[in-house]
Amino acid sequence: MTVMYEFCHSSHFSVLLSIITQLWAVFYLVVLPVLLLAAIGYALQRFAGLEMNTLKRLNFYFVIPALIYYSLVTSDVSAREAIIVVGFSLALLVCLSFVSYLVLRLRKVPPDQLSAGMMTVIFYNSGNFGLPVQDLAFGPLDMGAWAMSRQVFVVITQNFANFTYGVLLAASGKKDRHWKENLLHIAKFPPIYALAAALMTLGIRRLLGDAEPMVRSALEPIWRVIVYIKDAFLAIALCTLGAQLALVRKGHNNYPVKLTVILRLLAAPLLGLGLIYLFGISGYLAQMLLIASCSPTAVNAMLICLEFDNHPDFAARTVFYSTVLSPLTVTIVIFVAQSGLLPGFMPGGG
Repeated sequence: MTVMYEFCHSSHFSVLLSIITQLWAVFYLVVLPVLLLAAIGYALQRFAGLEMNTLKRLNFYFVIPALIYYSLVTSDVSAREAIIVVGFSLALLVCLSFVSYLVLRLRKVPPDQLSAGMMTVIFYNSGNFGLPVQDLAFGPLDMGAWAMSRQVFVVITQNFANFTYGVLLAASGKKDRHWKENLLHIAKFPPIYALAAALMTLGIRRLLGDAEPMVRSALEPIWRVIVYIKDAFLAIALCTLGAQLALVRKGHNNYPVKLTVILRLLAAPLLGLGLIYLFGISGYLAQMLLIASCSPTAVNAMLICLEFDNHPDFAARTVFYSTVLSPLTVTIVIFVAQSGLLPGFMPGGG
């Protein structure tokens, strides 16, 4: 009894209790709503029979462009920090591309599954998962808004890569497709034009100067429409994920889901940690970037695979299992990020 009493009042017990509390908080506040929305899509598909092509186009032509546009034009991050975040995100993407390709080839994954497997590792849920996780991790320091404003640039980088590099990867799964046809698909994707429109808006805003508030007020109805559409992204995207999971046939394909989940949840943050030291990133920004790297597979990866009929079941399973298991790995990464192991860390500060 004495030994148990001393353990329960030791610092080790406090650390363990803190980890368990964080694990539960991440699951209950972030992951559970994601799973519930996917479950609704699953149930609707099983009992009502949703039309997947319609859902797919709602994502690509409606809610995703609005999300990209809104995220960029509402950001207030300095140019230096934006460059660091985007540079880190691109470097991580390149490293994950190389590592996932190498590992999948060594494991003799069939060539037609290779690009889908790579996409589930490279593209992660930086938006509807990553943003609330950053808010949760930095909330106790009253820096949730600060972290999310930097995370937005991870979202933008990931979305841009999704609809350029990701499209090329997904289309490459079809050997009969010509490279010009793949580029044509990229040119037709609305998210690319949403990104261009956002950059034009930022440029026009600077040119307007003092007249900017007046123009903004005149365009308020249009802005409200964009906000309403952006707010629908989470529900529509996760409903699509659940509907796709409902169509997965058990044992239909022997996909290396365990391998891709391990690469996404464990290898990605380890690579992120290495890049933080390599680039000399420190302080709160280092913490935020490490946490950003550990999100589960992006729903967009599944949506693009669905668009190109490139093993969407494979991508859907990886999205599902990586999301379910992410509370454990995300909690560990948050703990590491805030434990003093990163460059420039100070107790109670960055």
